[in-house]
Amino acid sequence: MIRLLELRNTYKWGGGPDKTILLSAERHDPKRVSVDVAYIRDESDREFQIGATARARGLTFLEIPERGKLDLRVVRAIRDIVRERRIDIIHGHDYKSDFFAYLVGRSLGRRRPALVSTAHAWVIVGRRGELYRRLDLFLMKRFDQLIAVSHATKAEMVAAGVPADRIAVVHNAIDTDAWSSERAGGRLRTEWGLPEGAPVIGYVGRIMPEKDLETWLRAAAAAGARVPEARFVLVGDGRDGQTEQQLKELARTLGIGARTVFAGYRKDLLSVYATFDVFMMSSLREGLPNSILEAMALGLPVVTSDVAGAKELVADGVTGFVRPQRDAAALAAAVTNLVVDTDLRARMGAAGRRRVESNFSFTGRLTRVEDLYERVVEARQARRPDSGRRAVLEGLE
Repeated sequence: MIRLLELRNTYKWGGGPDKTILLSAERHDPKRVSVDVAYIRDESDREFQIGATARARGLTFLEIPERGKLDLRVVRAIRDIVRERRIDIIHGHDYKSDFFAYLVGRSLGRRRPALVSTAHAWVIVGRRGELYRRLDLFLMKRFDQLIAVSHATKAEMVAAGVPADRIAVVHNAIDTDAWSSERAGGRLRTEWGLPEGAPVIGYVGRIMPEKDLETWLRAAAAAGARVPEARFVLVGDGRDGQTEQQLKELARTLGIGARTVFAGYRKDLLSVYATFDVFMMSSLREGLPNSILEAMALGLPVVTSDVAGAKELVADGVTGFVRPQRDAAALAAAVTNLVVDTDLRARMGAAGRRRVESNFSFTGRLTRVEDLYERVVEARQARRPDSGRRAVLEGLE
């Protein structure tokens, strides 16, 4: 059995990668993989909720406090976990967890565990985001195995010099039993003040610059001019409230402030999606968006920008529409088409549900990942001078 350490750094309640990490830890075959989940937590983050979520699911959750941007005590903490729990694989999920995993590996030398990283995408825009992206890609060249959540993400990695034969494309996936319209509870129209019968165009995700929600609102305003009864809902928040406040001001300037709901963070996402008629995304940076998977699983047609993995999820003209980034007019035209044509909306929503069931099953994804883990550990052990599991484990004591 493989002893796996899932390692991640994020804030508040996380995002799509955290849904994948926690559900994987919950669903791994216990005969094949034993999982510990460790999160590097900024001590100043007072809204961190992932630990409570993980423990409520019965997972082994380890919280590693971080004091400042580069706290090398984190390396010692991870190394102690690796030794005490005899970890075979450290699986990083972002540039910082990859950085610490790499340092732990260097400190343990030839007896280090195998290093695996998933490239969920580098979503932070600007110079800081580019610095983090380059650092992560530099580190990834030194890992044993890499997972890209989309073919577009793999292409970006290969272009940066990461060996293609070390990268496996494993799309994000979803539990289609849990994410179904039959399980959705009541809708939220009354709470949000949405008139019964008014078409609702919605978004779920972080309220951050890389999501280009300015274009989203401009598309909403253009669609709203053609369909005055339409309403618009954005669910989620960001690291701080600055971006959201700017978007609220833009909505008022565009004349749709009274028709737009900024709902903040919600846990009841089944009810959220059940309230929508169309899902729209305008992102500039994505890996393979979990929110699109969720929307499709709930039978919603999707209008999205042609960002990375979104193009691999949405079949243009079949399950929704894929339009150029920053093109508010094109997004608005696609949304309007779906709002006014209820038959098209129903056909595309049903097709999206079938596509998720056929191609993005979580059970199938997990089996692929477990197979990959076994190959990685076997290859790592074969390269060790004292090959054999018992000798390796004794060396960690």
